[in-house]
Amino acid sequence: MESSAWSMETCVFRGSNEINEDVLIVNSKNRIFGVVDGATSVNAYRDEKGKTGGYLAANLLASFFTDAQDSENLVDVVQKANRELRSRMINSNVDVSNKKNLWSAAFAVFRISDTRIEYVQAGDCMLFAKYDDGTVRALTHDQVAHLDFITISKREEAKKNGCVTREEIFQYILPTVSGNRQKANTLQGYSVMNGEPELDCFLESGIINRACLKRLYAVTDGLFYPGTRADGKMDWNHMLSRIDETGLEAYAEQLILLEESDPQCNVYPRIKRSDDKTGIVIDF
Repeated sequence: MESSAWSMETCVFRGSNEINEDVLIVNSKNRIFGVVDGATSVNAYRDEKGKTGGYLAANLLASFFTDAQDSENLVDVVQKANRELRSRMINSNVDVSNKKNLWSAAFAVFRISDTRIEYVQAGDCMLFAKYDDGTVRALTHDQVAHLDFITISKREEAKKNGCVTREEIFQYILPTVSGNRQKANTLQGYSVMNGEPELDCFLESGIINRACLKRLYAVTDGLFYPGTRADGKMDWNHMLSRIDETGLEAYAEQLILLEESDPQCNVYPRIKRSDDKTGIVIDF
């Protein structure tokens, strides 16, 4: 099926940090699409242009998929990008033996063919399928939710213990954040592209057929509806229904307004005031 037979909506919004570490992938020629969410290393690395490790990791992976050919396996593309990321970190004198130093990126990437959808995923970027009968299917798992729940709980604890400023709260939760990073690409944690060879063991991928497939959604965690993840679980139907009702960009704009109305994260507990938001919705 030619791309003219389906339509696409995308959105990219920077969050409350100065650099957008999300990247949208649109390789229309080879029908490869997706979202990437970079994560800054705990030691807050910056290159000579002021770019963070999360930015560098996310944009590196996106460039590999933008240049990928139709014949290339998606898992192979990730593995090549992961090896290149490790090489670049070493060349930048990053101590890659310590996970907290690593530049990293979560992602959900898919390829559309005439009869099927191939995908590859790591971290908490999510991919969903909706069918003609209204059935919604989560093709991926939010691998970071259990750790984010711990971090959010620690953040609430910090406020109860008198931490007020952003820096005070950050210093309070820093040991928790560092501990979570140590679980990257381990059985206790989650998969993430961070240059570690262990990613090969934790990368998730799959294939579904396109029979009765109506819509595909790929989103970074900044588009998760606030509050519905506070117990470590997410109400995906709530998020997707709102996207269907308003459109992707309008949904993202509504989230931003909601976040701005709760700048201290008191009503909707979350790790930061506003996260980067990137998504893509494709209708068949």
